[in-house]
Amino acid sequence: MTSLGRMSAIVQSMRRAAAAVAALLALALCLSGCAASSGENTVVIYSSGEGMRNEALLKALHEEFPQYDIRLHYLSTGNNAARLRTEGSDSEADIVFALEGGYARQIADTLADLPDVDMSIYVEDLVDPTRKTVPFTRESACIAVNDELLREKGLPVPESYEDLLDPQYKGLISMANPKTSGTAYNFLKNLVNVYGEEEALAYFDKLAENVYQFTSSGSGPINALVQGEAAIGLGLTFQAVTEINQGVPLSIHFFEEGSPWDVYSIGIIEGKQDRQAVLDVFNWLATEGIRLDNELFSADQVLRDFKGEIENYPSDIVYADMTGITDLEEKERLLKEWKY
Repeated sequence: MTSLGRMSAIVQSMRRAAAAVAALLALALCLSGCAASSGENTVVIYSSGEGMRNEALLKALHEEFPQYDIRLHYLSTGNNAARLRTEGSDSEADIVFALEGGYARQIADTLADLPDVDMSIYVEDLVDPTRKTVPFTRESACIAVNDELLREKGLPVPESYEDLLDPQYKGLISMANPKTSGTAYNFLKNLVNVYGEEEALAYFDKLAENVYQFTSSGSGPINALVQGEAAIGLGLTFQAVTEINQGVPLSIHFFEEGSPWDVYSIGIIEGKQDRQAVLDVFNWLATEGIRLDNELFSADQVLRDFKGEIENYPSDIVYADMTGITDLEEKERLLKEWKY
C-alpha cells in the first residue's frame, strides 16, 4: 500500500472511531503545549487548520523528514493573525499554515517574500499578488440538504436563493453567523457582489425569518442537518461530502450565483527563509501537502496539474464572484450592518 493509501486508511479509521474527538482534543493540547527550540533542525508551525488535517499532515511530515523536529501549534484564524502581528519576525513560528487570505494580507509585513516559488503551478485566481503566501486550500461552500427530512415534510429541494425565502421552509434552514464564521461571511460577500450591498442585506433580513438557527461555527449548519434539526444548511462542501461518505442522507447543491469560497494559505515568517529545514517543510506543504489534502479532505483544485478524487465530491464546481474577499476593512463595515 502506498503512503497516501496508508494515510487515507488512517483518516477513514479515525472518522469511524468513537474515540476520535477525544483523541484529537488530546493531540491539540499536546501540540499547543510544545515549547519551541532554537535548533536549526526545529520547525515550528502556527496552524489554523482543522484537527484531522493537522494530524494527517504532521504525521506525513514526520515520515518525510525524520531528521527534523517539526512542531505544530493550533491557533484559530483570528488568534493566529493577532499573535503574529504582536510577535512579528521575533515569533517562535517559522511557518504560518492554513491562514485565511484576508488575515494573511493583514500580517504581510511579518511574512518573507517568496521570489523563488513558481506561482504558475497554482490555479490563477488563488495566487497572492504580493508573493508573500502560496495557496493551500480553496474552501468552497454549498447548499446542503437533508433529503429524508424534506421528503418527510413533502417539500421540494430549493433551487435558488429566492426559493429559500418561501415560508414553507420556515424553521428548516441553518446558517452560521458571519460575525463568527468565515464560511457564512463568504455567502454574505458573494451576494453583496451579485446583488449590491443594500439588496443583499435586505435579502438576509428576509432569510432570517426562515432560519432555525444562526450557528457560531461554519460547521454548525451541516451538523444541524446530520442531527435532523434542520433540512437545509449553508455550509462547507468538504464537510457535507464527509457526512455523505459516512452514510448520512445529504445532497449538495449550488445555485446560479456559484459556490462561495475563500483561500487559505501558507507563508514563512520573515527572517526564517534562509534555514534549510524551514524551506524543506514549506516546499513540501506547498506541493505534496496540497496533493495529500486534495485526496483526503478537500478536492477543490489548487495545483494546475493535479485534481484530487474524493468519492461524492462535486466535480466542475462553478465558483462564485468573491471579489474583495480579502478586504478586511470592507468585512468589518459589512458586519456592522449584520443584525443577527
